[in-house]
Amino acid sequence: MNELPILPPASCDGCGACCLGIGSPILVYASRPDYAEPHPFRPPELPRELADEIDFHFSGLLRGQEPQESCLWFDHATRACRHYEFRPQVCRDYELGGRACLQRRRDAVAEGISLLK
Repeated sequence: MNELPILPPASCDGCGACCLGIGSPILVYASRPDYAEPHPFRPPELPRELADEIDFHFSGLLRGQEPQESCLWFDHATRACRHYEFRPQVCRDYELGGRACLQRRRDAVAEGISLLK
């Protein structure tokens, strides 16, 4: 069995397994062409350029219809979120070291993905 790399307590630096193979949770911020207003989940402080990036990539798509390889905001070089401060609630609620976290890490290791920079 492949051993999981040890991560510093309360840190996910250099991992990013939770951002791979799950699509883009930021899709919840996308405006739809039939909406008169921005999506109600879009934070008012979200910079215009980030909102435009999301709308460009996802306008008209529903969650699950976006490419599933990795989140749009995942930076593969740093293995971190490019816009962490604006991440959606589902990302904020993801428990570091929780069951889903450890399973995603196991899956990544089994696929040969290095989790540490």
